[in-house]
Amino acid sequence: MSGFCFDLARLCAYEAKRGVNDIQLLQMPGTLIFTQREKLASEALEWGADQTLWIDSDQRFPANALEILQSRQVSMIGTNATTRREPILPTALNLKIEREMLNGKPEGEPYQVWHKVESRGKQGIEQVTAVGFACTLVSREVFEKVPRPWFDIIWTDHGNVIGEDVTFCVRCMENDIPVWVDHELSMHIGHIGVKTFGWDDVKHGPHDLQRSANSNRKLSRKKRSK
Repeated sequence: MSGFCFDLARLCAYEAKRGVNDIQLLQMPGTLIFTQREKLASEALEWGADQTLWIDSDQRFPANALEILQSRQVSMIGTNATTRREPILPTALNLKIEREMLNGKPEGEPYQVWHKVESRGKQGIEQVTAVGFACTLVSREVFEKVPRPWFDIIWTDHGNVIGEDVTFCVRCMENDIPVWVDHELSMHIGHIGVKTFGWDDVKHGPHDLQRSANSNRKLSRKKRSK
């Protein structure tokens, strides 16, 4: 996405001027995202990275995104990006164990419920169960503590799939590594969607297509003199 490339260039220029981080850009094309992430993490660690900043190629982000995440001084922190298809929903999650109600009391079999995390109106960071890897900073010690494979998918009993990024966060939780979400930075993250436009999207008639909708001027032609 051109918007992603533009933001990445701005981030690298910002970091070069700041002079705090030695940055290496890594990319892993492919079709199996969990395999791509696994190989990227290995390559980054072999290079000697102390931290890995994960940014999906369909994201928009500010030039100081890395600086903001590093300022939080935690081992694992991400943003609460939204989905890119309607209904638009947050991607950060909290896992809660609930029970079925029997005779008005929660006495049934326990089951897992994933709750979406709200970021609007919140400041600072909050510990959550999982974040997507849209724009996420992970310290080296996290990979050293979590057993491999780091990235995998989980099939639930109901036939649903838990993605590789959420699975990674769950494994962090299992190894006593807290996962945080940055609510303030989340407000500046955009998820680039794909839509096919047609005449159903035209808000003004054909006469208005050649001029702005709030303009009262008619198209004029210069008279030619003989």
